Parts: sequence; structure tokens; C-alpha cells
Amino acid sequence: MKTKKDGVPNAFSPYKQEEINLILSLPPTHTNVKNLAKSLGRSDEAIYTIYHLTYSGNFLKKMLQGMTDSQNNVVTKIANAKKKYGIFIGHEAN
Repeated sequence: MKTKKDGVPNAFSPYKQEEINLILSLPPTHTNVKNLAKSLGRSDEAIYTIYHLTYSGNFLKKMLQGMTDSQNNVVTKIANAKKKYGIFIGHEAN
């Protein structure tokens, strides 16, 4: 896990909804991951994790079951972005 000491400016900083929207607006390719990581000041692993959470069916669905719409964390931000972009891979939208 890379930290700010490793040159990752936004390591462990909460994601903004706009960042999640930008990540999910692009297909999950290695080139896009590298470009997004550099642009957003995140590690490659962090961007891969966002894509993994987004496209891994039951994992995201199970995480969302105990949450309300008012919670402001990366899981709810991913769910909002999936709904915005019509990403239905992973589990059925409500």
C-alpha cells in the first residue's frame, strides 16, 4: 500500500463524487488506470480497487445493503456513479 511518503499526494484522502464519476466514465484499461492515478494523485492500486468494487457483483451489493442514501463514503459514491452512467454490470440496479 502506497502512502504520501511514496509520492502519492492524495493517499488515504476521501474520494470526491467527481473523482469517482471521472474514474467510472472511462473503461477499466491499464492505460486509463495509470493516467487516472497520475491525474488524481492516487496510486494505481487505488484506481484498480475502485474498478474492482464497481464491477464485482455481489461484493458491492452486500456492502450497500446496510447503508442509507445519506451515507457519504466510497461505496455509496460508486453506487451513485453506476446509476448515473447506467453501469449495470455487477448486480441489478434498483
